[in-house]
Amino acid sequence: MRITQNMMAGVFMRNMHKQTAAMLQRQEQVASQKRINRPSDDPIGIGRVLTGRSLLAAIDQYAENIAQGKTRIETTDQTLTMAGDLVRQARRIAEEKSGEEISAAERELAAGHIKEIYDQVMQLANSQHAGRYMFGGHEVDRPPFTRDDDYTASYNGDAGSFRIPIAEQVEVGIDADGRNFFMDATAGGVDIFAELKNLIDGLEETDLAVGSAAIRAAVDPLQNAEVQIRNKRSELAPKLYRMQATGEHWANFKVRVQDAIGRDEDADVVRAALELTQLKTAYETSMAAAAKIIQPSLADFLR
Repeated sequence: MRITQNMMAGVFMRNMHKQTAAMLQRQEQVASQKRINRPSDDPIGIGRVLTGRSLLAAIDQYAENIAQGKTRIETTDQTLTMAGDLVRQARRIAEEKSGEEISAAERELAAGHIKEIYDQVMQLANSQHAGRYMFGGHEVDRPPFTRDDDYTASYNGDAGSFRIPIAEQVEVGIDADGRNFFMDATAGGVDIFAELKNLIDGLEETDLAVGSAAIRAAVDPLQNAEVQIRNKRSELAPKLYRMQATGEHWANFKVRVQDAIGRDEDADVVRAALELTQLKTAYETSMAAAAKIIQPSLADFLR
């Protein structure tokens, strides 16, 4: 078979195109520090990268949910702690002012103090987190608790709960029905506002004997209210622990996913730079060899 100048030129041109394409690919890898810059670079690898990125987006969303949930639980716990302290103050006042020897003037001052405690507890019951009321169920845009001038409280929310997705098809529920915290009407539950009102009425009773009986009657319910608040706080602890553990799991898993994406997507820059140098050397060698084999006019033109 006779090898013509045209055949040699064709082989030379094809090799030059391959070498040029390889050099451009290595240059792009060095510049971007990415092995995959377009799907055609590695169709299978880009599929794994896209799957990994979708997983990272889901992990970030779960992490954000967990962060918000932890903040809400911590805020709820702080709110209940302050409410418990106020109820304890009210109980101690009831214990101190229940004797018939306490004057009407002293009881009137104590009644004013209990009214302040009542309003502070209601303010806590109307606490907000991220601009949304915490204890109104799904009714998050209006205060869940109000009172009239007679210190009779009303609940304006519903029985909804706050649910936090922390994994696929996994949610942590946080009770948001304020009645379960402050107006529990179930067996053994305490309506804190009603008991504070009873204490106010007892302190303002003009018949000291009747008032003393009413004040003493408020002591045990207020003590039960303290227990009720502690029990609601204790329900928060395992939820907080679960969120913390799940958050740590996602943080560790995110690192593994990022590493897997990096193995597919990231370039070995040192290796790519070395290969680029080798390709340039091979390209220059090919050009020099072609100049000796192919007619000078063509080789000179290609230079």
